[in-house]
Amino acid sequence: MRIQGLINWVHRRRTKDHLKHLDLLNEFRTALSQLATEVEAASAMQMYDINKVCENLMLGVFREIYGWRDLRNLNAEEKANFPGVDLADDKAGVAIQVTATSNLDKVKDTIETFLEHGLDKKYQRVIIYVLGRRQGSYSQDAIDRAARGRVKLNATDDILDYRDLCGAAADVGPKQIAAALEVVREYMRGGLARGLSEEDFDPPDSPLQRVNLNLIEISFPSTLYIADLRLDIEPSKGRRGRGGRKMVREALQAFDLRPPSDFEVSSHQLITFHPLDDAHGPFANVIERGTVTSLRPREFYGLDEDRERVFKSLLRLTLQQKLYRHKVQWMHEDNLFIFVPREEGDNLREESWFGQRASTRRVYERKLNRNDPSKTFLCKHLAFSADFILSTGKWYVAINPDWHFSVGADFRRSAYADKNLAWLKRQEVNRTVADHFRFLNSWLSGLDQDDFFDSAKGPATSLAFADVVSFPNHPHLPDDSWLPSRERPDDEGGSNGLFESL
Repeated sequence: MRIQGLINWVHRRRTKDHLKHLDLLNEFRTALSQLATEVEAASAMQMYDINKVCENLMLGVFREIYGWRDLRNLNAEEKANFPGVDLADDKAGVAIQVTATSNLDKVKDTIETFLEHGLDKKYQRVIIYVLGRRQGSYSQDAIDRAARGRVKLNATDDILDYRDLCGAAADVGPKQIAAALEVVREYMRGGLARGLSEEDFDPPDSPLQRVNLNLIEISFPSTLYIADLRLDIEPSKGRRGRGGRKMVREALQAFDLRPPSDFEVSSHQLITFHPLDDAHGPFANVIERGTVTSLRPREFYGLDEDRERVFKSLLRLTLQQKLYRHKVQWMHEDNLFIFVPREEGDNLREESWFGQRASTRRVYERKLNRNDPSKTFLCKHLAFSADFILSTGKWYVAINPDWHFSVGADFRRSAYADKNLAWLKRQEVNRTVADHFRFLNSWLSGLDQDDFFDSAKGPATSLAFADVVSFPNHPHLPDDSWLPSRERPDDEGGSNGLFESL
């Protein structure tokens, strides 16, 4: 009995320790995922200072998870903007680039800079750590050409993101995970983590603050429909990219039908939130009815990164269809949504919204030719980009306010747009951009109520907007220390033909 009791005690102790280990892994994964979301949002807003802060954060995490005890920050110890890489362990012979940019060009540029400064003589392994998400795949041939046989960088093993760190954490003991987790916790609190020296990490003296990101949580229909296209609907040889969507539109137009925009085509299948089992649905004439499959969206986008990309494209097209009904037009060449006049010939468009109080905001203005008022000189549009992000099982849209200057009936980009944008953005301070976002958030949320009470517009297949993402314990960001001074226009009406400030 004593032996059996001892066995039971050991079993309970091991089970308890195992559960604690799992809790640590889960919290570590959640913390790194939250950090990745924060970085992606900052990048979407073109705010890259967070990359520098994360160098020392990742320094502590890599020390604990990979055991590189001599890892140091080259930008701090050697010189600012050290070429090619940010962190290095001279004894282990490993160098690490910490970046928010995940594309192949960044990888090749890192390798070329690394070789240009002869760092291959000191470090045998180069790692690129992507603070957000790495791409689904990289061309190993292109990487090898950049490396010229002087350094090895394996696209699978040496280009990492938080998911790879979480995978590596599963292979180390709970003490190392707890230490790495403490590094991340202290970063979130703005303090100094154990395992980092004062030289490694310089915590802010100012108090913490709540930061609202430009991320809005979204929801979408709970059912996704997939069906094979008819065999006779096939993109012509040589067509790539949007060829499948174009063939679907052409096939439906042959039936005098104008299809909605919210569908994707991949692997000769049509993917949409519209019920494809409806014989009177908008796509009934282009699919094989017997192949219709309904599933939960997660069962599709969760399969692999290729399907996740297809689903992101479907979300953007669904948003495009929703906004089209409200006179917001998608400009493919500029990757922007722009406000357009409600009626042809309108010179102004203003929208009501509620921030701290009820207000109106001008979102479109047409400036007429001084010499011939019957002609348009330039149109100014409030605009925004929309990027979709999946994090910790939830979907968000990153809204980045912008401007668009157009000419012509189709609102094509003006030849002077870059000059006008540069001038206008120099006038905008951080509060101005924040107000643009607050307006867009309020206006987008108001669309959900409009669509809900207008059943003819089919709200069942659309997106809905929820809460803005915020972090309550973010290090204080002193605007005065990094924002450029605001230039003043030549007159209150604005200069360079930019009209009055919206």
